Amino acid sequence: MASFTHHRPFTTLEHSIRVAQIAYNWSIRLERTLHLDTDAITRGALLHDFFLYDWHHLRPDGSRWHGFRHPRIACQNAERCFLLSEKEKDIILSHMWPLTPRMPRSREAFLVMVADKMASIQEFRFKFKRELPPSERRTSLHLSKQTK
Repeated sequence: MASFTHHRPFTTLEHSIRVAQIAYNWSIRLERTLHLDTDAITRGALLHDFFLYDWHHLRPDGSRWHGFRHPRIACQNAERCFLLSEKEKDIILSHMWPLTPRMPRSREAFLVMVADKMASIQEFRFKFKRELPPSERRTSLHLSKQTK
């Protein structure tokens, strides 16, 4: 994932970590109220773009339409490498809604879908400004729950 550019200049790995960071932060704030599965959110967010190819180049089989196809490819790859829950599969398969017809079937999948859009907007803004605001610069995942 670190070898493939996703939203230039960010790699697929950097994008996935950014999505996981956003989704995780939202989840720990909302998990008590909405009874969210933060582990599924984090794993699904990290694997949502686990398609393992450079989508900017034509695929060897000649197939196109990456935006419509990659959730299924990412889920298949993730299933080969990890034991996934049904919720995690739903997160991966529905993260491109409404571009793809698969709607999120859980709160967790909806949250990751929105986090993916937020991360993409941040990366798109970076192309023009060449700098991210401090709140958007971090791409490291901090998995300690903060107590108040």
